[in-house]
Amino acid sequence: MTPIRAQFRAVICGAALLLPATALAATDSAALFAKKCSGCHTYGKGDRVGPDLKGVTNRRSRAWLTSWIRSSQKVVEAGDPIATTLFDKYKRERMPDQNLPAEDIAALVDYLAAGGPAAADASRPRHASTATLADIALGRELFLGSIAAKNGGASCGSCHVVQVDGASTGATFGSDLTHVYSRFQDAALSLALRRPCFPRAFDKDTAGPLTADEAFAVKAFLRQADRAASPQRPKGRPR
Repeated sequence: MTPIRAQFRAVICGAALLLPATALAATDSAALFAKKCSGCHTYGKGDRVGPDLKGVTNRRSRAWLTSWIRSSQKVVEAGDPIATTLFDKYKRERMPDQNLPAEDIAALVDYLAAGGPAAADASRPRHASTATLADIALGRELFLGSIAAKNGGASCGSCHVVQVDGASTGATFGSDLTHVYSRFQDAALSLALRRPCFPRAFDKDTAGPLTADEAFAVKAFLRQADRAASPQRPKGRPR
């Protein structure tokens, strides 16, 4: 492994390890929803076998939802008026009991309260292939420091170089980022650019991470630089 590749591997691995626990929990909750709920329920896309779950945490109490998820039939058999109405409305289709630990049920309710799959879709970084020429131009200016990042900090070009139009752009204190988009790929590069630990902090006590829009623009610029310097690219999905 080359020193440059080792440096970048260390950065991305460190960024992954520094992901907040809430992000990891959200991933687990999303998987739980997909496995246990999505076969019969949607979130914001209408009723299916069972009701649409968007807003369910506003309509029902946490205690009620916990009991319902654990065993809907026990709630129905206890004569709960909401439960019996739902049971009749959805053709008396029995919802399977969920033999889940209490913490998993709590995480699932939290996930629904936080916006469920809709929130996850909204927070997913845009792929750089969707960038406009204006996005790419903004990314270049942010990279070089011609435009200051909203949260401060040194520009990428203060340390790193990118080959653009056959010429070097930026400094050579750090590694060459011409092909960083290929090395990281889209999603991982988004993560690296957004993490405060990414080395762009001469004034690290006051600098914050790039905003989502800034990171997207820089990523789009780096993708263009990568592609321009790589005339022979394999066909397939956009990278």
